[in-house]
Amino acid sequence: MLIGRIVGAHGYPDLPIVDGVDTALDAGGRVLLPAFVDAHVHLDKAYLLDAPLRPDLDSAIATVASLRSTLPAGRVRAGAERAVDTLVRHGTTAARVHVETDPAIGLDLVHLHRKLADENRDRIQLQLCAFPQRGLELPGAAELLAAAVAEGLDVVGGCPYVDRDPGRHLDIVFGLAERHRLPVDLHLDLTDDPGRSLLRLVAERTAAHGMAGLVTVGHVTTLAAMAPRERSATLDLLARNGISLVVLPVTDLYLTGHGDPGTRSLAPVELATAAGVRTAIASNNLHNPFAPFGNGSLLHAAWLAGITRRTADPLARQRLLDAITTAPAGILGLAAHGPGAEPHLVLVDAEDPDEVILQAPPTVATLRAGRLVYRAFTPRLA
Repeated sequence: MLIGRIVGAHGYPDLPIVDGVDTALDAGGRVLLPAFVDAHVHLDKAYLLDAPLRPDLDSAIATVASLRSTLPAGRVRAGAERAVDTLVRHGTTAARVHVETDPAIGLDLVHLHRKLADENRDRIQLQLCAFPQRGLELPGAAELLAAAVAEGLDVVGGCPYVDRDPGRHLDIVFGLAERHRLPVDLHLDLTDDPGRSLLRLVAERTAAHGMAGLVTVGHVTTLAAMAPRERSATLDLLARNGISLVVLPVTDLYLTGHGDPGTRSLAPVELATAAGVRTAIASNNLHNPFAPFGNGSLLHAAWLAGITRRTADPLARQRLLDAITTAPAGILGLAAHGPGAEPHLVLVDAEDPDEVILQAPPTVATLRAGRLVYRAFTPRLA
């Protein structure tokens, strides 16, 4: 452990760290950034490639649901622990975690996540969101969601597109959120058909419940398939109602856009940001039927979004970096996430800040609240 300072990092010549002896961590001129914040990740589904894969949403939901009743609790916990380690290793020090509530398993995953969050609080802040993956029309599902919220979870989640009556689903979620004074986070519009978009229903309830700034929607691949005028009006709707957007490149590109011709099924990060929508890029899934290629690197996710959206100019690169640092920190309601008295920082193996998004270099060290929680090399002592 080091008690001292980081020296020789690009843009931050002398920053404090806390970690055991009076020394300094020589960054060797590498780029030091605010630590990454993952606004949307599933730990209870991580590393579950146990069945044949079919790249569509319904199959992924069904596959994971079929595993829930047979997977040993230890296997789920091991995958979640590995996922936490992966996030920290890739420079993430805070994350909003979607915790499944399902009548088949009760509150087991809620208890697992609360313990996981407590055990890892020095390395990463886990903000827990109650998430009804299979909807709220199953017997007991709505009551279970309420019970999960009552357990002390931080966010009320929803997945209205899986129910026959998505409006009722939203009413339950927003009602719970208003009663408990919690934010809302919805899986939404994971489809290539703009005609199935539920964004207007969400905007109506956001306004009715006075929750501007407290509602987040994830996926929203319908934005990629909308005609330009409709997309512009929809982004304006999100901005006017203070609804944040989380784009999930690995999952969204894997599960959607399969038509003939296919679409580039990724919500337009650059257009959303330019329209005034707070927009983040997140992991969603790691190595499971929803995203076999998921690796937990937010820098890689931003890199992939840049390729898909063909945005490489300096302003676009800065917005992509903001989408994995300041924007998700705002969504989670975190204080300044970066340099400070107890800095949250990530050191990456690059010397030019302008190339970080273009190259997606590996993480060299991760610091949370000034403490070194991961390093990939033996630091020189100064």
